[in-house]
Amino acid sequence: MKAYLNGKIIPENKACVSIFDRGLLYGDGLLDTMRAEDGAVLFLPEHLKRLKKGAKALGIPIKAFKAFDEDIKAGVIEKLLKANGLNKGAAYIRITVTRGVDKSGYMPQKDPVPTFIIACKPVDLEHVLKLQKNGVKAVIIKGYGPPIPSIKTLNYLPSVLGKAEAIKKGAYEGIFTDNDTSVREGTASNIFIVKNGKLMTPMLKERLSSEGILPGIMRGVILWLAKKNKLDAEETKLYVEDLLMCEEAFLTNSISEIVPVTKINGSVIGTGKRGPITRLLQDALKDFKQ
Repeated sequence: MKAYLNGKIIPENKACVSIFDRGLLYGDGLLDTMRAEDGAVLFLPEHLKRLKKGAKALGIPIKAFKAFDEDIKAGVIEKLLKANGLNKGAAYIRITVTRGVDKSGYMPQKDPVPTFIIACKPVDLEHVLKLQKNGVKAVIIKGYGPPIPSIKTLNYLPSVLGKAEAIKKGAYEGIFTDNDTSVREGTASNIFIVKNGKLMTPMLKERLSSEGILPGIMRGVILWLAKKNKLDAEETKLYVEDLLMCEEAFLTNSISEIVPVTKINGSVIGTGKRGPITRLLQDALKDFKQ
């Protein structure tokens, strides 16, 4: 396999970073993951916009993106997919940006040169389609969550531990909650429910804090599709009780798109199968992408 590192497509075993890269030392950086179908990246402008918004929030100079932007416009992601034989079918793409190499301690020197990485791998589409049809189990995760939920930073340990806890409990996904039992998001997904016929999802927080959720790209697409299909949809505060008493629930992210949740903490959601609004939105997304 090949990867992109600072302007070059090279074999992945040669795509190495310094032991003084701040992404490695301090998790000082951010990432974005996206899906490609038949060599074309889905919602690429939206992903890049979120990536740069995160970089600005972390104080990584946007001017440092100039060469990277030029590579993106020149089709480097498409070239990377082709170089890896992934220009047919579905593929996973991850962009990683770190603040760069710096030896000055946890407070960086002024404007180190950022590190840019792009990696890709195939998506098991058969597995994803099975998840989308049959649904998954989820469990509530208490006590911790992403440190800055509104930014997709490299500080991913809460998600790693949350996913491990979910798997240990026999579930596919863990859903983070605040101390007041309000629902935040999954370890790698946003959460939607249908309650009393209304589509609902936790609200965003614009300011940097330990509150809020990630503004998922697929989350935004689903809200747009809901409006287009005249569904009653609301961004609001949700509690664990809302999840356990809802008629439908589903998870969203860019790779698996829309995955129904059939059980939460062992409680059956709705009929225990994919619900009608979930199916409607899956069909609407499929039509929209064609």
